[in-house]
Amino acid sequence: MRDIKSAQNIESDSFDREQFAELRSESLELRALIESGSNLLPNFDALTLDLFSSFYKHNVLFLPEDNTKKGSALARKLLDKVFHDPGYEKLREETVLDGFKSALATIDMGNQILSWIRSDDGPGERALLKEWEIDQAEEQAQEIRDEMETWDEVSEEEGELDEALEKAKQDKESELSEQEADLERLIQEQDERHEKMDFEMDKMVKSSLKQTNENIEESEDELLAWDSSMGNPVGDKGVGEKLDLASKLYKNDKLRQLSRLVGSLKDEMMSSRRKVWSKRGTEIVDITVGNDIGKIIPTELVSLRHKMLKHDFKKRFVEGQLLQYSLKEDRGRGPMVICLDGSSSMEGGKELWSKGVCLTLLEIAKRERRKFNVVVFSSGGAPLKVFESIGKEGLSGWGMKESEILELAEYFPGGGTNFEEPLTKAVSLLESSKFKGGDIVFITDGESNVGDAWLKSFEETKDKLKFKVYSVLIDLSERESWGTLSRFSDKVTSVSKLTSKDAKGLFLDL
Repeated sequence: MRDIKSAQNIESDSFDREQFAELRSESLELRALIESGSNLLPNFDALTLDLFSSFYKHNVLFLPEDNTKKGSALARKLLDKVFHDPGYEKLREETVLDGFKSALATIDMGNQILSWIRSDDGPGERALLKEWEIDQAEEQAQEIRDEMETWDEVSEEEGELDEALEKAKQDKESELSEQEADLERLIQEQDERHEKMDFEMDKMVKSSLKQTNENIEESEDELLAWDSSMGNPVGDKGVGEKLDLASKLYKNDKLRQLSRLVGSLKDEMMSSRRKVWSKRGTEIVDITVGNDIGKIIPTELVSLRHKMLKHDFKKRFVEGQLLQYSLKEDRGRGPMVICLDGSSSMEGGKELWSKGVCLTLLEIAKRERRKFNVVVFSSGGAPLKVFESIGKEGLSGWGMKESEILELAEYFPGGGTNFEEPLTKAVSLLESSKFKGGDIVFITDGESNVGDAWLKSFEETKDKLKFKVYSVLIDLSERESWGTLSRFSDKVTSVSKLTSKDAKGLFLDL
């Protein structure tokens, strides 16, 4: 009977494997890790499943070494060191039976293992080639054993074999003997190599577990900060999406800084506009269903004080089935179009401030139920890049997909500065709306000429569509000028004033 060896080293059941397969299908980061690792080390996909199992399972059991592939011996040595390090138990306090945190720890630990493998302290290219050689030799030996089983079955059925068949069987036995001897030699060399890298491996595992512990704690905080500052973007996130977002936030310091900046700007904006919003929609016209806490009828809120009914309240809140007032809303307003300078001079702190203001204004547009467009501009061959919210004009539901917010946050074309092209595009976006009275917010640090003929045409269209232009100067160096901005803007402010009373003017006007 065939002796099937496992590429895994840690025991897993069908539930563990199914959950991991689902995470793998949902998460780009997890798939990228497995693909990258599989080009370096044989059976790396099994190693990632083992890592996940070691973090997730309540009882972690190693498979008997005789039942595992020798091509997974390096992975076994790594896992054994992880299992016996004090930092492992500390990490498991966070990950046991938590699929998201276990997968996050797997991605983080897996990437650190890959970095070590590629580094000068790792196995080295020659040693990695030997790992592949032993894996292939093991496969070949198993193939010959399978053939020998067939020969044995033929012998049992036929009895004594004729001379030609007997010779063929003996040749296969000899081949198997040679292959197993060669495999044994490779295994012995493998043991010696692994022994030599023992110290460096031990050091890497200890450092990686410590770093992963810190990253798990920070990632949870960063995810909460992101969701809070971005106003829970459109669409519920699955575990795979959360994994990818957490990985992006961990790798990209700009995203983390932007999240914190938007959070502080939104606090300023909310304090400015709270009274404005409280005066809108005060006339009750009907009772409907939804999950807008500010509109839920009092009898529904009473359920929260009841031990049993509060569970039903939570369920209906998630499903949007709570009874709430339907209020008479203000008539629809035109879109808000943000023209965002992406020229080279905006790189660094200026880019963060400009996108921070932009994403804060997105919250205003969402609350005002207005369509929201962002036109990122520069010059020198880079085309305009347009981002837009989704929903139905004049109704609730406007918002920007999280993938679009992430792309906007990371997109930076560089180049020079051109004002006419983005403003012309902004006008065309306003013209496509069924509502008049839109707003253009122009965010830049630069100066660019606009022609008299273009300006005359722009002003005529502005009067016709009844929109206004608000410009925000990113004046971090204090050398910026708003000379050109004042030619086409109704109002100009600067980020140096965004934490003062002047900031409230911008947020209130919009």
